[in-house]
Amino acid sequence: MLVKIGTRGSNLAVAQALEAKQKLLDSFPHLSVEIVKIKTSGDKYANANLAEMGGKGLFLKEIETELLENNIDMAVHSLKDVPAFFSKGLAIPCVLDRLSPYDAFLSHKYESLESLPQRATIATSSIRRKVQLLSLRPDLNIVPLRGNVTTRLQNQNFDGIILAEAGLIRLKKCHLITEVLSPKIMLSAVGQGTICIQCRKNDVKIIGLLEKINNNKSFIRIKSERSFMKTVNGSCFTPLAALAEYVSENMLHLCCMLADEKDIYFTERISFIEDAEKMGMDAGLELRSKCL
Repeated sequence: MLVKIGTRGSNLAVAQALEAKQKLLDSFPHLSVEIVKIKTSGDKYANANLAEMGGKGLFLKEIETELLENNIDMAVHSLKDVPAFFSKGLAIPCVLDRLSPYDAFLSHKYESLESLPQRATIATSSIRRKVQLLSLRPDLNIVPLRGNVTTRLQNQNFDGIILAEAGLIRLKKCHLITEVLSPKIMLSAVGQGTICIQCRKNDVKIIGLLEKINNNKSFIRIKSERSFMKTVNGSCFTPLAALAEYVSENMLHLCCMLADEKDIYFTERISFIEDAEKMGMDAGLELRSKCL
């Protein structure tokens, strides 16, 4: 059986697709797996303002079209790039083992975020990061930074940049990290550190393969975080964050953030894993009411 995996063509995206391919081959050694690189709108307009162009969904649109037209069998994404609501007819039945959900501070000049001088310039295009950085340090100058991880790492015109630690781990660039940021300083993007695999809802054969390699513990955490995002109707324009972590074998702790033009709000929950989605929804309803 030949399985075609669709992915973006960046170094990180291909590394993620190769990780998915290996997981499939470990469980199904007789499969033939082909990786298909697809150029998305987000890649074509790498220097444009992501939010103004339509948000993170720009990194999925063309890949989802290839899925719906049966040109590929599954698609590999960074889950943090997947909007709350994606194309009808598609599903995400599988996530791989979650790596670090945390953000990392990188600087050639300073040893930590705390050591930055007044009015230092930090590069990030994430509104989530910008809101939390300015809440911590209103004096900072936050400037946009686009392009894939490799391109961002080559840019040394700033006092520091913020990137996802998981991406640096997958690209074997951890030695460049100056400081891994605590979630108390920088709460994570929904699904950060997680590779997800998307397929057609009615493709029973592919879903059967993906269920075999799904990491259920990571999947439960993701359900809680994405339930929060869906409840607040989060998009690329919405400064939000959520991180679910296990406090025991059967219990999750969820911390969420939502901001409006004036304030930044946080809330926390602890519940049994069976209530992971409900916990995310409850947190979303609370913070949504505060931002009205």
